[in-house]
Amino acid sequence: MKLILSRTMGYCKGVSRALDLASSALQSAREAGKPVYSLGKLIHNNETCAFFADQGMEVITEAEGHKPGVVVLRAHGVPDNVRSSFQEAGYDLIDATCPVVKHNLSRIAGYASTHTILIVGHPGHPETLAMRGVEHEGHLCKTVLITNAEEVGLPSPGTSYVVFVQTTFDQGLWNEIQTALRAWKTYGCEVVFANEVCPSSTNRRQAALELADACDAVVVIGGKESANTRALYQLVCGNGKKAWHIENEMEITDEMRSYDILGITAGASTPSEVIQRVIDRLQQE
Repeated sequence: MKLILSRTMGYCKGVSRALDLASSALQSAREAGKPVYSLGKLIHNNETCAFFADQGMEVITEAEGHKPGVVVLRAHGVPDNVRSSFQEAGYDLIDATCPVVKHNLSRIAGYASTHTILIVGHPGHPETLAMRGVEHEGHLCKTVLITNAEEVGLPSPGTSYVVFVQTTFDQGLWNEIQTALRAWKTYGCEVVFANEVCPSSTNRRQAALELADACDAVVVIGGKESANTRALYQLVCGNGKKAWHIENEMEITDEMRSYDILGITAGASTPSEVIQRVIDRLQQE
């Protein structure tokens, strides 16, 4: 069996930044004698979250019921009212929101007075919740969630719309939704596409397609909750190749070793040491 590694895989810059800030938060909390928390999972990787838990970082979902301390806001961003609740309760906030996501959130507020805001994303995903939780002048920005092209429907004639997409959204679905929304211009509507799927995600997915073309099958490594990892897996399957979505080396099967050329790729929140353990286990006789 020959292994081929994707040219792009593992941590993106936003995830690396979030983990660096989490490490700094741990140190700051120790020095100040304060408890340290993360608001939800820092990233969608159980091993990494377990590591920070071992260092004393507790995962919480709200300000109430905990002793105020240092809290790290996850890379996906948080709704404005959640941020305010922690500030008002006396927590020290460490904002690990991905800079790309943070820029998009600020732009949503900028369009609130002039456009109807459409959010394209996965229901319940933390980034989608953050985009739908932006406030402007003390009020929640009204948004409409779209998850697939069938939900696009028809517009209100003459209305100005602005569209924001979750940075890890599936590119194929995003293309279909954009096509459907562009048709709204025939109703006299303005449709502004304010952002795109993150370039890091786009590059990673293109690399996965190239990998699939060069291999008989592909192993995709990453958290089961990770949208960008699931997108890689679905992309490879859609390309007609056998694929597996695993979190770590414990999920390796003999079937994977039965292929002559096996590809390896990983999501943006997958640690390099996890990738290496998978490679090592696959190479064992």
